[in-house]
Amino acid sequence: MLVPIAVVHVGPIKNWFLRLLTIYFLDIQYGDAQNLAINPDFRWLHSLTYQGVIAAIALLTMTYFLVKAWDYHFNPNLKFIKSPSFQKKILLALLIMATIDLFYNIPNLTAAIEPGILEETERYLLIVIFLAGFNRFPKYRIPVAIYGSAILFGLSHLSNFGWHGESFTATIAQVIGVMGSAFIWAELYLYTGKLWLPMIYHFLMDYISDLQSGWNSAGWSWNGEITDYIYTVLIVGVPLLFSIWMLFGKRRQVMEDNTDLILNLNGRQSMI
Repeated sequence: MLVPIAVVHVGPIKNWFLRLLTIYFLDIQYGDAQNLAINPDFRWLHSLTYQGVIAAIALLTMTYFLVKAWDYHFNPNLKFIKSPSFQKKILLALLIMATIDLFYNIPNLTAAIEPGILEETERYLLIVIFLAGFNRFPKYRIPVAIYGSAILFGLSHLSNFGWHGESFTATIAQVIGVMGSAFIWAELYLYTGKLWLPMIYHFLMDYISDLQSGWNSAGWSWNGEITDYIYTVLIVGVPLLFSIWMLFGKRRQVMEDNTDLILNLNGRQSMI
């Protein structure tokens, strides 16, 4: 709605300081867009408005027209003609520094590194144990390893009951909810043979969560609303369906081949 106002009234402004003021006042107009007042029970829609995502997209759209009115070209992916002084090592240094800058919040960083490494290492041990234990039943060893390790991973979160006020129902929701990620992370390891991949994704999930809620806050919430049930079903059901899809065809064969490598079965019949 502010696009025509910005183009007509802000576009003709040539003074840099006046442009600065107008941008400041335009930014105030957007804010968190809380006036849309989406019911918090609709988590995604409420989050998109309350956290200002829609406002951000609207501002991005308006910027295109506003900058064009100033006789410039707004292109978020502008292809520059490389300067003779351009150095790839400087670009790499910038990217490294920008990455390092993400992790200055030490409590959140270390709180996420620990489960990323520790819990995925525990999952690896569970997977090896299940694979070896059911190796005499080739059709079942991989499903048992995936779902057995996921269930035990979920149950391990029972210890969070009471952590900084986490309720019993919230803990049960967490036990069930985290199994969805566990399905995918187990298959990610079995399909690639790279334990560091699920470690990275586990770390990123916990790090992002810690940044949002605080590393020493309750890990999960449950209000008993219908949206809580829908959310839990989605975060478990979708990964579950995907994990079942992975158990067939060439996808399954890759995991079977990697299982033989994990169990060191080349030339051997069983670890047991």
